Amino acid sequence: MIRFHLSLLAVLALLTTGVFAGGGKKANKEAVKEAVAEQDGADVPPEMRTPRADKRMEKMRQLIVQGIKDKQLTAGEQTSAIHELQRIEREEETYKHNNHVGPRERADLNRDINKLHEHLFEKTHNGTKPTEPLAK
Repeated sequence: MIRFHLSLLAVLALLTTGVFAGGGKKANKEAVKEAVAEQDGADVPPEMRTPRADKRMEKMRQLIVQGIKDKQLTAGEQTSAIHELQRIEREEETYKHNNHVGPRERADLNRDINKLHEHLFEKTHNGTKPTEPLAK
């Protein structure tokens, strides 16, 4: 099954070309909602849907893009965050390969997303740790 992924590189390309620049936060949120809706559309069986993980990964993309826009992330940190997010996406696809994402796989995805969030938070907030993980 082929699924649409709004890759971070595509978001960065849109950001640099100014597509997101004029729309503000509301336009960004709408773009994220559309991407998530397309990922978990009606043609995807319920046992293969991971809407919570998809929404959280989209939030991570937004955090990375915001860190780039605000110049809070160095080039190395950007690359590291992008690669980690792509690794999590590949892991999700691997879990979906057997047509069922179970509770253990969902928990593993959430753990990985939490680690990425903590890493991004530390980099964008001068080494401080978040008081609690990103809302699930």
